[in-house]
Amino acid sequence: MTFIHKLVLLLAKCLLLISCDQQSTIKGNLDYAENTDLILQEKPIHYKYAPVKAETLSISDDGSFSLALPVETPAVQTLHISDTFYPVYLTPQSSLTIKITRSDFPKNTQVQGYPENWGERYNEYLNEIDGLDSQVLQEVEKIKVGEPHRLTELSKTKYEIAQTHLQDTPLSEYYMKAVGEHLVFKIRSVEYNDRNFESFDADSAREAVFKEADSLNFFTLKSLKQQRAGIRDFAHYYARTFGIYDSVKTAYGMDLSEYDIKRVAYDELNEKRIQVLEHMKSRDALAHAKMYLIAERIGEQGPEIARPSYESYLQEFSDYTEYTDFLTYFYNEIKSVSPGQPAIPFAIPDIDGNIHTMEDYRGKFVLLDFWAGWCQPCLEEFPHMRDIYNRYSRDQLEIVAISNEVDSLVWVQDIQRFNNPWVQLYSGDGFQEETFTAYKGGGIPFYILVDPDGKIARYNDIRASFNFTSVFDSLLTEYKNSQE
Repeated sequence: MTFIHKLVLLLAKCLLLISCDQQSTIKGNLDYAENTDLILQEKPIHYKYAPVKAETLSISDDGSFSLALPVETPAVQTLHISDTFYPVYLTPQSSLTIKITRSDFPKNTQVQGYPENWGERYNEYLNEIDGLDSQVLQEVEKIKVGEPHRLTELSKTKYEIAQTHLQDTPLSEYYMKAVGEHLVFKIRSVEYNDRNFESFDADSAREAVFKEADSLNFFTLKSLKQQRAGIRDFAHYYARTFGIYDSVKTAYGMDLSEYDIKRVAYDELNEKRIQVLEHMKSRDALAHAKMYLIAERIGEQGPEIARPSYESYLQEFSDYTEYTDFLTYFYNEIKSVSPGQPAIPFAIPDIDGNIHTMEDYRGKFVLLDFWAGWCQPCLEEFPHMRDIYNRYSRDQLEIVAISNEVDSLVWVQDIQRFNNPWVQLYSGDGFQEETFTAYKGGGIPFYILVDPDGKIARYNDIRASFNFTSVFDSLLTEYKNSQE
C-alpha cells in the first residue's frame, strides 16, 4: 500500500470519528401519531427563497420516535407538526428525550437532556404569551383606522416576557425575534398615524423608532439573524411611512393591491429601504441586511433588473461566501424560470383523482394560479379572474389553480365554497408543494402565464385585477401574428 493510500485511509477514519463524535440524538414519544408527520427543520439562510433542510422523524405505532443526526455547531432547530413548531437546542453529542402531547403542541412539550431548565422556561414563555398574538392582530385593525389602540404596548409586553424567560438561554433568539416584531409594529404605526392625523410628525416618530431600535441592539448581526425575514419587514414598513402607497393609488385612481404597488413603485420604495442600511452596527450586519434586500429584488423584479445590484453585492461582500453562494444560487434559479424558459412539467390530480399535466394544455395560454383559502389577496382576485375566464375562450386561455393548502379536506371545502369554474388541482405540502417550489414561489397569490408552445410568458407580474387584460391581449396578438 502506497503512502498516499495510507494517508487517504487515515483521513477517512479521522473524518468518520469526527462524524461519530458529533452525532446527536432526538428520541421521545408523541401521544397521538395518526396522520401526523413530525419534522425537524433547520433555519434556512433566507426565510422565503433558500432551500429548507429538514428531517422527517419516523413514528412507530406506539408513538415513539428516534433520530440520530450530525451536529457540528450548537444551534436551535424546530420540531414541526403541520404549521406549529417547538424549538430544540442541539449541540454535538447531545441526547434529548422529548414528550409531546399533540392536542397541546407546542405548549407543555417536555424535554429531558438539557443541562439547565431551558425547556421549562420556554414553556413558561408560551403560557404567558398565550392569546397575546391574537390580541395584537385585533389592535392592528384599530390602528389602521385611527382608533385608540394598545398595539405597541402589547408587543412590548411580549418581548418583556421573552426577556424574562429566555434572554440568558440558548433560546434567546425568541426574545430578539419579539423585539423585532415590536419595532415593526412601531414603524407600522408611523404610517397609519401619519395617514389618520394631520398634526402627526412622521419625521420625529421615525427618529424615535430608530433610537429605540438602537437601544435594543436591533441592528446587530445577532439580532437580524433571528428575525422572521432579516431586515426585510422593518425596511418594508419603513418605506411605507413616506406615503408612497397612497400616492400610487391616487395616481392610478384605484385601490391597488399591495402586490401591484410594490411592483410599479419598486424603485421609490427601494430607495427608502436602503436608507435603513445606514443604521447597521457592523459590516457583518450590513452584509446580512443587504443580502436580504438583494434577494427580495431578484425575487420581485427578476434577474435582468436585479443584475447590477446583485453583481455589485458579489464584489463588495466576496468574503461572505455563505451569502454570495446563496444569492448566486437564487439568481440562477430565478433565471431558470424567467420568460422564454420551458414551463415546469407537473402531474397533479383534481378532486375526482384525474391527473392533469402541463402537456394537456399545450396549444393555449395557461394561467397557473397558486393560492390557498386563508390567503385574502388570493380570494380578492377571484371576481376579476371570473371576468377574464368569461372574456376569453378555452381555446385561448385556461386557468389552472394549484392549491398551497396543507390540509386536503380544507382544500375540498374551499373549492366547494368558492365554486370557481376553472381547473382545481391539489398535491399537498403547503409552500413545499413541488410545482410551486420548482417555480421558486415565495408567497401567494403567485401567477405564471404559460404560452401555447409550453414556455413561460410572464413570471408573477400579472394580476387579473390590475394588468392582465392589457398584457394578455398584446400577447394574443403577438402569438397570432407569429403563426401567420
